[in-house]
Amino acid sequence: MNWELLATVLGSVSVLVGAVVFLGGAIGLLRFPDLYVRSSAIGAAAGLGLVFVIAGAFLLHPTWEAAPKVAVAALLQFASSAIGAMYIARAGLLSGAAPTTATRYSQIEFTTGPPTDSTEVTRDD
Repeated sequence: MNWELLATVLGSVSVLVGAVVFLGGAIGLLRFPDLYVRSSAIGAAAGLGLVFVIAGAFLLHPTWEAAPKVAVAALLQFASSAIGAMYIARAGLLSGAAPTTATRYSQIEFTTGPPTDSTEVTRDD
C-alpha cells in the first residue's frame, strides 16, 4: 500500500471523526438540561473534536514545518477547552444557576442569593 494513500485515508477519517465529535457536542448543547452538563459536553467535544481535525489536516498535508505547530495547537486546545468549560461552570455557580433536580451533588450548596464568603461545606451522607 502506498504511504500517501494511507495518510490520505487516515487524515480524512480523522477529520470526519472530529466533525462527528463536534456534532455530538452541538447536540448535547441543545439537548442537555442545565448549564453544568452543557459546559462539560461542549468542553470535551471542542477539545477532542478539534484535535482530531488538526491531526487529520496534518495527515492530509504533512510537512516537517507543520509538525511542531500541530503538536502545540493540540496541547493548547486540550488545555484551553477544559479550562474554558470549567470557568463557564464556575461562573454559572457564582451567579446562582441551579442544576436540574436530577443532578446529584454532595458538597455544593446552591442558593438563590449572591455568593457568600462562607467556607462551610455541607455533605449528604
